[in-house]
Amino acid sequence: MKITIQQLFFIIISFLVLTGCNTIQTPLPPDNLTPDPGILIRTETNVVPEESPTLVPTPSVPMIATINDEGIWLSDFEDEVQRYLTAATNLEKEVDENQAREIVLETMTDTLLLAQGARTAGFNLDQDSYVRKLENLVMESAGENQFQQWLLDHHYSPESFERLYRLQIEATWMRDNLISQVPTRVEQIRARQILVSSKTLADDIYNQLQNGADFDYYAWGYDQLAGGELGWFPRGYLVLPQIEEAVFNLQPGEYSQVIESTYGYHIVQVMEYELDRELTQDALLQKQRFTLIAWLKDQKENSSIIMSHN
Repeated sequence: MKITIQQLFFIIISFLVLTGCNTIQTPLPPDNLTPDPGILIRTETNVVPEESPTLVPTPSVPMIATINDEGIWLSDFEDEVQRYLTAATNLEKEVDENQAREIVLETMTDTLLLAQGARTAGFNLDQDSYVRKLENLVMESAGENQFQQWLLDHHYSPESFERLYRLQIEATWMRDNLISQVPTRVEQIRARQILVSSKTLADDIYNQLQNGADFDYYAWGYDQLAGGELGWFPRGYLVLPQIEEAVFNLQPGEYSQVIESTYGYHIVQVMEYELDRELTQDALLQKQRFTLIAWLKDQKENSSIIMSHN
């Protein structure tokens, strides 16, 4: 099996990359998986209000980090770094090894925090459930022989694979649990803009609008492809918060004063407003990413994280 681009984000824990919208996959590198597997598709696993069995290494095993008294094995970390670097080399991507180690460690930390969150939330990955998932994984890899060969090719022992795959299953459940709580219908605005590079010109256009000029004329005049259309968007979606702050204080038909940004000078008009509108796929993905990022940030601030080696 060839290494695919998503292995830049790790075979085991690539699902934590917060861009894209494809189905969560197993640790195997299927050919049809696009870069940056995303966070939309939920896995179906039952919640059981029992304590989850945890693979806790003995104190003599070297750790790269210990998070809430649960360690990330140094050997697992080093293997993940090598898989990352190998994937980058095969893709002819230049990767700084120190940066790679930082990315791998951060992602493995996020994975463990999510797995711990799943257990706290009541998720129980019992042995029978794990075995069923592993059997499905072996079948998807075209059989036991191919699966064992894949493990060898990618430097997994049966024990290290089980450690990481269990964490992936738990972390995926927690991720899906978090993003399932993101509302799909929210307050939204549809807007369009006049964007120019000169403040003098923007001020002149604004004065013309104030004197009765047609916004539509200038919007299409400076954007002949889309007429300045920004589409529908919720709060927290635009990359320019100053524009968003302005338009959510306007009524349909009203337009903002001249707003300066790194892109130029904007005059933005609200076209429509809805208090309860279905999010676009892209906007929903963004809100899900932000939800996951915020949860991880909170967990890191409130967890015991001890780095042992790096």
